[in-house]
Amino acid sequence: MKYGIISDIHSNLEALNIILDYLKRSEKIDRFICCGDIVGYGAKPNECTEIIRQLDNCYMVAGNHDWGAVGLEDTSFFNPIALAAVEWTGRHLTEDNRNYLKNFASEIEENNFMLVHGSPGDPINEYIFEQSTFLANLPRIKKNICFVGHTHIPLCFYATPSQEIKGIPLDDGTVLEINPTYKYLINCGSVGQPRDGDPRASCGIYDEETNILRIKRIKYDIAKTQEEILNAGLPSSLALRLGRGR
Repeated sequence: MKYGIISDIHSNLEALNIILDYLKRSEKIDRFICCGDIVGYGAKPNECTEIIRQLDNCYMVAGNHDWGAVGLEDTSFFNPIALAAVEWTGRHLTEDNRNYLKNFASEIEENNFMLVHGSPGDPINEYIFEQSTFLANLPRIKKNICFVGHTHIPLCFYATPSQEIKGIPLDDGTVLEINPTYKYLINCGSVGQPRDGDPRASCGIYDEETNILRIKRIKYDIAKTQEEILNAGLPSSLALRLGRGR
């Protein structure tokens, strides 16, 4: 089985279309894994949600913006820009798409992997940037791999059977050989709002047969996405940050 791994689309239709076209045409993906946050920040929440809805071969978990936009997650701690965007999203979602987002699980286990948006300990809200946070979550990683999103930064932490902990960045073209005796936490980055200084959309390809994971970055029409954000009346900083990848 060959999986395409996506996360944090954030209503960025241009980036989503580019990534899915690549995964379908060039990688011949069998199934998709989506680690949450289809919506939020961008101007195309319904279009992006409907595309994901049509992927009948997709494992999908909820992100904080997905549930925040439909009233299932407390948004009082969102920063003012994120709050403005999630409230805008909530007002513009169709009823069908609202119901779709409401029905997401917060965690899925399948074969040799599990997926959450934030962390195994807090599937919706916890960020994992550091080894110490990974270590605290390690007892909750029930499978060989835990795929996450939320930080918008591609990276990998892993623990050996002797509890040696290591972290590595996942750059464009990185090839990671998965050791079946290790425990991994893998973030393949953000499709729609990268924050690692590389503005290109990010995704992962995981081949279950060879136990190889690769990272792919792809350029998309940032200017068009920025124009859509500004025309929608969303905060201008959400458009500007796409060009910086921050």
